[in-house]
Amino acid sequence: MNLKLLFRIFFGLNAVFVLGAVVSPEAMLESFGMNYNADVGLMIQFAMMGQIMFLVLTYQLPDWLGDNLAKAGMTYVALCLIPLGLNSYHVITDTLPAGPAFFLENTMWIAFAVLFYLYSKK
Repeated sequence: MNLKLLFRIFFGLNAVFVLGAVVSPEAMLESFGMNYNADVGLMIQFAMMGQIMFLVLTYQLPDWLGDNLAKAGMTYVALCLIPLGLNSYHVITDTLPAGPAFFLENTMWIAFAVLFYLYSKK
């Protein structure tokens, strides 16, 4: 595997989560122990728009940077650690439960942070 492929995998996996949030926000919120209502649904639409814009950039970076893609790799390490920190904060402050969704999502973020770090150093 190379860094370009890692960016594409990161794009693909996050695109699946965005698609899930767009198609069934109720199920997404339920997996985190939260309740859905129309106001929350509106905010999810805005959040997913931002996520989609980020995914477009992520998909384009390998083509834009070419052989210099490693320069963006360390930034993606930091970007992967941001949700990990926020998720942990929510569990520590007892805002959200540490359920299966918490552990699965944080495992994904840690794995991507490690992979972006390792492949950016090559």
